[in-house]
Amino acid sequence: MNEFIVTLNKKQTNVKILSDTELSVDKVSHNYELTKVTDHSFLLKLEEKVSELSAEKINHDSFKILFNSQHYEVFVRTLMKEKALKMLETSSSDKHQYHDIKSPMPGLILKIIKNIDDKVEQGESIMILEAMKMENDIKSPKAGSIEKVFVKEGDAVEKGMILFSIR
Repeated sequence: MNEFIVTLNKKQTNVKILSDTELSVDKVSHNYELTKVTDHSFLLKLEEKVSELSAEKINHDSFKILFNSQHYEVFVRTLMKEKALKMLETSSSDKHQYHDIKSPMPGLILKIIKNIDDKVEQGESIMILEAMKMENDIKSPKAGSIEKVFVKEGDAVEKGMILFSIR
């Protein structure tokens, strides 16, 4: 089962793919069928209603959607990634001079983007953590500079392990 948080106009909706023909939206089950027409266009049959849908990826989490002649920009994240982001946001409210960033989940460090003494802005990517075959962008919870990096590319990390510090 795949579970996603879809954000549209600052409203979050929980979407679970239960099977090839059933999904739930905020705990309400629906029968569906999605047929690919071209690379970016689809036919969506939800219950008995058929609609045209086109989707274009903007970046890792956001998409431009045309649905029923209306344009939308939506953000789609896995439930695990959404929880990790919330953990980082919560930890960013601390006012300590040095801020340790911990791994939100067990995984493997795929890429380190920033190094010691690099300046970073809040929300800027620091490293990529692979967990459950998904790439998770670990971002800076505050502006500052990288004080220390405790891991290297290829390291396996456990949940709660300190990844880097910001000053």
